[in-house]
Parts: sequence; structure tokens; C-alpha cells
Amino acid sequence: MKKIKILSLSLVVVFAGLFAYANLRPLSITEKLKTVDLASYRLEGTMTPAERSALEQKISALPGVTACSVNKEGRVASVLFHRKEINEAQLARQLSNKGQWQVAQKTLQASGGCPVHGMTTTLYTFISVLDLRN
Repeated sequence: MKKIKILSLSLVVVFAGLFAYANLRPLSITEKLKTVDLASYRLEGTMTPAERSALEQKISALPGVTACSVNKEGRVASVLFHRKEINEAQLARQLSNKGQWQVAQKTLQASGGCPVHGMTTTLYTFISVLDLRN
């Protein structure tokens, strides 16, 4: 019975320590920024350099879009955006430019990631869950 009490008390102290650390530590610069997502689209149709530049500017100016880039051939558009403000379907509609170009979203390959980062991900995820500031 005494071992169970000591173990329980130890777990409570560890949890309280992690909770305090999660809420009292200064947030890193990346934790202060909003999360961005990347979407890539195939564009079909002819596009002049002027049209490509105009399309990049138009998409970049949309609320929730942080950057847009269309490759030189006008075949692929990559967009960084905030998912809470705009979604992939809205981006595709804007990229089609009222039906001028056919747009299809590309499926991006997920990487396995760094194995060292994977070992610490669980701890940092747990700490971010305990952080009441988010």
C-alpha cells in the first residue's frame, strides 16, 4: 500500500512539473506563428508569362494565402496557406481563373521524417497539449 501511495505521489509531481513547464516556458518563434499548409496543383492550358505573374499575385493576395508560386511553364502552382481561412477547393476555384485553366490537386508524398525528431515528438506533443496558451 505504501508503494502505491509513493508511486501515485511521484506521478502527480511529474505531471504537475510538466504542466508547469508547458505553461511557464517561453514560446519559440515557430510556436507563435500560425500553422501553414502546402497545396500543389497541376494546371492545364496555355499560360503566358504575364498571365503566370498575374495569377501568382492574385492568389497571393487572397486572405489566408501566404505565398503562391507557378513554375515557368505554368504547369504547377504551389500555395502556402492557412487552412482556417481558406481551403483547397477555394484555392482550386481561384486558380482556374473562371475556367481559363483546368486545375487538379497534386498528391504530395509524405516523408518518413527524421528518426531523431520522431523520438522526441511524443514528449513535445504531450507538452503542447498541456499548454493552455494555445
